[in-house]
Amino acid sequence: MMSNSGQFKDGTGIMRLVCAIFFILFTLLYLNKYQPDILAVTQHVLSHGATHYNNVVGTILITLILWLIQAAIYAGTKLNHRAHALTYLPSMLLLAVLTDVSPNLTSGNYLGVWAWLFPLLMVVYACVVWFFKQLEPMEPALLSSGVFSRLTWVNLLQLVSCAFIVCSIGCSDAVFHSRMRMEGELMKGDCHEAVGVGRTVAKVDSSLSMLRIVALTKDRSLCERLFEYPLIGGSDAMLPNEKSVKLMMLPEDSVYAIFGIVFKEKMRPLTYLKCVNKSKYANKDSRDWLLCAYLLDCDLDHFATALPRYYKVNKPLPKAFREALVLYNHLRKRPLVIYKDPAMDADYEDFKKVYYQTSNAIARLSNVKDGYGTTYWFYYLSHSGSLRH
Repeated sequence: MMSNSGQFKDGTGIMRLVCAIFFILFTLLYLNKYQPDILAVTQHVLSHGATHYNNVVGTILITLILWLIQAAIYAGTKLNHRAHALTYLPSMLLLAVLTDVSPNLTSGNYLGVWAWLFPLLMVVYACVVWFFKQLEPMEPALLSSGVFSRLTWVNLLQLVSCAFIVCSIGCSDAVFHSRMRMEGELMKGDCHEAVGVGRTVAKVDSSLSMLRIVALTKDRSLCERLFEYPLIGGSDAMLPNEKSVKLMMLPEDSVYAIFGIVFKEKMRPLTYLKCVNKSKYANKDSRDWLLCAYLLDCDLDHFATALPRYYKVNKPLPKAFREALVLYNHLRKRPLVIYKDPAMDADYEDFKKVYYQTSNAIARLSNVKDGYGTTYWFYYLSHSGSLRH
């Protein structure tokens, strides 16, 4: 048997060291930077909320376990040449399985097809390892050694390929990542960090829309910044319904705690908010949510009717309300609320000019998105389909 010093002299030791460094660095970065929120929700769901994932401890522990698995496989196979990278394959596959999580995760469906596919792949893997082990005595002599040897780069290329496969199998759903990150930040009480999550992600679902509304409420900037984010689902996305709008880690009670009351009868968010505002539990947040609910549904008439009950229209208003009133006054011949804001009126006229530059509906949206994508006008246009009554 070749000693460790002999292996380093013939180049295999350096090759193994380079492979180990690559594997450890990739695993650490993949777990710590890319998948921590997915691992957090996985642990939460599988433990039924009894335990919480610690990113630092979890990353180190998982990396160590996977590296020990590789070390055990190497000790048993002694694959030491062009097929050495195969000793990392089970660890890489386990890493992929661990992070192959969907938004429909439950404690009963975590493994899914992996429950039978992983054992099958391991049987195939054992056959492949045996085959390459038989070929090792026929390996040609190494013409070079060290970091830049062909042996090192052949194995490194195999590991890079495995890394790409791991990334393709693991959860890459940007919306789900954003949701879990936001839930994690809200659970920690860091609402300021939560409102910045996924801001540049164009895709959105109803659950993410609800989380943004909750985060902005806790950050005291709901009516100012709500329509600066992509939103979907209208007012129905404001509260969890356990179907299209749901929470994975954050307790539902933390959402209803904003209003201090939960009705026994399950209601649509708009109905719930109307009931809250008729009760003794009505507060500033419940009123703002009701006004935002009307805006999310593009219901400018009910918004204009309700706004004077809660705000003095001749006083400074939040950005979203100002934009909605300007739009309302331009769309209605006889508005119930007269509102003038010269600067914003001028901006709206510029918005219309850009919008009417073309007759193509898709091109119109694209034209106004760059300059006005964070305004209520763009939200109204993209959800109602036109700038008409």
